[in-house]
Amino acid sequence: MASNRGARLLLVVGFLAAWIGYDAWLVSHVVLDPNATRAAAHALVETPAVRHRLAHDLTKELERQLPAASKDSHVSAAAASAVRDPRVAAAFADTVSHIRQAILSDGRSTETFSIDGATLTAALHDALAPVDPQLAARVEHLPPLEVRLESANLTHVHDPGPALGVVALLGLTAAVLLVGASLLLEHDRRSIALAGRRTAYLATTPLAAFVVLPRVLSLSSADAPQIASALLREYGDRALPSAIALAVVGLAVVAGTVVWGRRGTTRPARNPARPQPELTAWPRPQVATDQTTMSETTSG
Repeated sequence: MASNRGARLLLVVGFLAAWIGYDAWLVSHVVLDPNATRAAAHALVETPAVRHRLAHDLTKELERQLPAASKDSHVSAAAASAVRDPRVAAAFADTVSHIRQAILSDGRSTETFSIDGATLTAALHDALAPVDPQLAARVEHLPPLEVRLESANLTHVHDPGPALGVVALLGLTAAVLLVGASLLLEHDRRSIALAGRRTAYLATTPLAAFVVLPRVLSLSSADAPQIASALLREYGDRALPSAIALAVVGLAVVAGTVVWGRRGTTRPARNPARPQPELTAWPRPQVATDQTTMSETTSG
């Protein structure tokens, strides 16, 4: 009884450590990964809210440098087309990456972050050229158009990536040791099935955060939920493979214990005892009554 309680306690603590370590790994290797930041930036620039804001700022910047453009009916449509240019998406991702580096830096930056003006000018020129060649020619000779993403005086934080990496390593190592010790104490079919279910449960956090939540947020028409949904979907593409692997491994262990139990209940004995034949007594011959009487008379 004491070993059973100890095994259950080790299993609970072990999977708590596994949950903490796995979530820390997700944050450090998925959310804080520089490559994931660039991919998230590309996902952001595909959202209608971000495109509308960029097109609006680009139009205002053009009208500031070229007031005559405010009377041209082609400017708004050309700006909306320009922000869909792959060159603009790449420049937007570069700027977002620079902002991330500045936020996670040790010093306090006073830099103003803007999308590459030469890229914006070239994209707007190419969008205007088919519909208004004269305005496109004037745009080509303007100074680089400036569209800011972030102003100065950013809030700086210490990069949590290395600390989260240590937490992930310690948590997952402790989980392996504790769960292994639990199964050494109690390694029956029920304990192994419980460990399999707990392994599958680890996938619930990324599935809820990167599958369910983005779909709920996408139901809203506001800009902030739409942007958050796009970011979570992008991070989900990187987090879901590990979650699916945990779910598959856990369910496979549970299925294996079910098969193990069925085979244990239906397996016949290896050396069954042969049934002993029943011993039946031979019937004694019956002598007829008249024969007995005749034999007695003859003898008399």
